[in-house]
Amino acid sequence: HSFLEAEKLCLMQLLLRQVKIIDPTSPHHYSIKDILIKDDRIEAIRNRIGGKYRTIELEDLCVSPGWLDLGAFAGEPGLEHIEDFESLSKAAIRGGFTAVAILPNTQPVIHSQSEVGFVRTKSNLSPIDLIPLGSITRDAAGQELAEMLDMYQAGATAFTDGFNSVQSVGVMQRALDYCKAIPGLVINRPHQVDLSPEGSIHEGPTSVSLGLQGISKLAEVLMVKRDIDLLRYTNSRLLISLVSCAESVALIRAAKQEGLNVSASVAAMNLVETEAALEGFDVNFKVEPPLRLESDREALIEGVLDGTIDVVCSNHRPVEVEHKKLEFPYADFGATGLATAFPLLLSAIGKRRKLDYLAQCLSSNPRSLLGLPPLQIQKDERANLTLFTTSGHTYLDPLDRGSKSANTPYFDKDLPGRVIGVVTKGRFHEVEL
Repeated sequence: HSFLEAEKLCLMQLLLRQVKIIDPTSPHHYSIKDILIKDDRIEAIRNRIGGKYRTIELEDLCVSPGWLDLGAFAGEPGLEHIEDFESLSKAAIRGGFTAVAILPNTQPVIHSQSEVGFVRTKSNLSPIDLIPLGSITRDAAGQELAEMLDMYQAGATAFTDGFNSVQSVGVMQRALDYCKAIPGLVINRPHQVDLSPEGSIHEGPTSVSLGLQGISKLAEVLMVKRDIDLLRYTNSRLLISLVSCAESVALIRAAKQEGLNVSASVAAMNLVETEAALEGFDVNFKVEPPLRLESDREALIEGVLDGTIDVVCSNHRPVEVEHKKLEFPYADFGATGLATAFPLLLSAIGKRRKLDYLAQCLSSNPRSLLGLPPLQIQKDERANLTLFTTSGHTYLDPLDRGSKSANTPYFDKDLPGRVIGVVTKGRFHEVEL
């Protein structure tokens, strides 16, 4: 209970003064209104609301339905020294997320009813919603299907082996068949391990010049093709997670046009950075999937803008310092990302499109894929909101980062946009940056 007890700002009555509403499902979309919140409900939305309330007023303040990160790593249970639910929640709030879907790569793995129940119990004590993602296979080892029905009945509506791609064609087919019957969502990160078993970065000019073994696009593209073929055969539901190259985007776009029930996600960092970021051997840019070419980055952005890519993720993967500060080939993959996902997305998209995409790829799309109730900024609806501005900036302080881990390349840098706070579970959590 320590995090909850430490929170001072118990929300009873809160007035959001002259905020721009970003919610394509709301009749107030793109209008500037006052919003009065009482307890955990939106009491009123009007041009002007009088009375004495605690008031949040800021130039260019925007509000959208609360954001959900579809797949972040928390070490609890078993690896709490890397990240626990308390530190994860702090990082998520800094990033504007009111909910986080938890990857199953813990000790023990989230592969049975009891682990799913553990996460759901912890969620009741957390300032944000923690949503368990069940493992497709036992121990996320890719060999034997886990008890997916039991986990579904316990509250897991989506299944993934997380960091581990499902290598076996037969296992993947059975998972898709099984989820069709539940029904549930299969999430798989496309990576054919045996094509690049020792790779560190994208296979290309930079890997050659730095003398590092590369990770080829083919390792991703072959599995994207395989999984789309299996989806067509099973007529199930599939999310292709964390795509990183133009060829994958093209395949997913064609599959959607065909009418297959396929969706895709991308890591925010891959929308901004390319393999050129690795030229200084910064291990915090060593991530999975790897940063690729400028042409891939542009294709990923276009995929977000045209709806081929449904969800933008933080790809939050904290790593212990002793496993990160090593010679580049030996350093673990991963970067923390919850606190920087929004400014990186804003940096990538900029003024190329109105802000509808923010509400869609950070809120409504991930919620829909997980089968969660939709959020809407409307009178009498639940107050689950993210407050942000596109005109401010985010400065990530190494001493006040939320996450237990410090593996990010963005410390001491100004990034565009700023999260002001979140409203969730009847409380307002202000972000002080």
